[in-house]
Amino acid sequence: MTKAIKKLVAIYVRKSRLKDADAMEISRQLELLTDYAEANNMDYEVFSEEGSSEDWNRPEYQRMLMELKRNIYDGVLCTDQDRITRDRTDFGLFVRFMKAEGLMLFTLNKTYNFMNDDDIYTLGIQSEMDNHFMRMTKRKLRRGRIQAIKKGVFFGIAPYGYTKDETKHLIPHPEESKIVEEIYNMYVNEGLNQAELVEQLNMRGKLTRAGKPFTVRATSLILSNVAYRGTVHYELTGEDVITVEEAHPALIDADTYNKAQLIRAGKRVVPQSSQRGVYSLSRLLVCPKCNQTLSFCQKYTKRSARNVLDKAQRELYVLNCHASKGQKAKAESKGQERCSNNGIRSARVEQDILNKLREHLTDIDKEIEAVLSGSKDIISKVALKQQELTLQYNNLETQKKNVQDGFKMGIYEAEEAQAEIKSIKEQQLAVQQELQSLEGADAKSEVEKQKKAKEKIERLLSMDIEANPTKANKLLHEVIDKVYYWKEQSDVGGEKDFVTVIEYKETL
Repeated sequence: MTKAIKKLVAIYVRKSRLKDADAMEISRQLELLTDYAEANNMDYEVFSEEGSSEDWNRPEYQRMLMELKRNIYDGVLCTDQDRITRDRTDFGLFVRFMKAEGLMLFTLNKTYNFMNDDDIYTLGIQSEMDNHFMRMTKRKLRRGRIQAIKKGVFFGIAPYGYTKDETKHLIPHPEESKIVEEIYNMYVNEGLNQAELVEQLNMRGKLTRAGKPFTVRATSLILSNVAYRGTVHYELTGEDVITVEEAHPALIDADTYNKAQLIRAGKRVVPQSSQRGVYSLSRLLVCPKCNQTLSFCQKYTKRSARNVLDKAQRELYVLNCHASKGQKAKAESKGQERCSNNGIRSARVEQDILNKLREHLTDIDKEIEAVLSGSKDIISKVALKQQELTLQYNNLETQKKNVQDGFKMGIYEAEEAQAEIKSIKEQQLAVQQELQSLEGADAKSEVEKQKKAKEKIERLLSMDIEANPTKANKLLHEVIDKVYYWKEQSDVGGEKDFVTVIEYKETL
């Protein structure tokens, strides 16, 4: 009699972070699943973790998906479908992945074949039920948290100066609370600014909870936290603000706390000189010929307005390449042929860019559709990018070794070698950071990035840019890397044509 070939499955077990009384512990899930595998002639590899079903980028889940692409597994085994995901979008991505890889989903109650439309339909109904259950559970937890907050319970890590009792209410920390009092006293009563305050704390040997010297950021968090006057304050999305006075012992009286806030507000006023010179297109326009970043100036629209310095009749203009240069750059380029790129009314360029952004919204929708439909292989794209960056990192490592060898052979002086190696290490760090940013990149994260870009563009298109140039400039820089601008002819005798090409920020 021919011996049956064993199936190889990936056992996936997950403990939810939601405090659900009916949730099965990981050990119990493993016990049930390994018994099932042995009874059904299956070999297995276990992927186990704690995490939310809404989080597509769970480390073990992502590792499992990468392993499943090795084409050695027959499917995934879990107690119930909701261990994989309860999110509607994630479920669609999972089904598409399993179907593409020709894999099965085994649960304790049923086996699903993704080549069978009836099984996919059944799974879809179960996914909707799981999604509904998750929303109900979260609503119950949210109601419980709101009730607890109203009773003065503090959620999260106790702020510096406090610890928590068994009921999760804040109580003063014997040593840290005295340092908090010192900080407010020096800031409010002694008139020290935060830099001086930090210097005093470090001179006295005072340390943060992590055992590190205080910084301006650390003291700023202490000076702005309403918890120190005995108040619990929460702003939950979709709920009224919850403020509970006298929720726990105050370290600072209300009068001292309020004085600190007034001092902080006064110091936050931005000097008028710092408010000038920020326009919606600042640091965005670049000449494609000479690579000069173009500047702006206010020009009088009529000679009569300039004669009487009527600033109300000025209009913002983009300067040509030569005028955009600093004094030193102008001096260095003296006698050289000037770039033929001409200036223009800023409003014309701004309107052109906004029109292109409206068109780009359609491109983003197409990109999202391509990702969700599977016509764009994000995993392959990420893998290729990771391969390129790894090669770049290894080349830098070789360069570093060559410098070290050169120093031993006397080609480099010690200072030269140190400077060169430092520069290479900085480049390697940048490559490492880019590699880290790609970890966990997948179809869902790509869709989320595209949706965020779309949201920023829509916000930009709906706002009054003239009234909020600084905010508009910030949003434009978050979406656009640069805009190449070219205008061959000047506007003497009438407005002439110009060209802009937008380079968008990469989402991957």
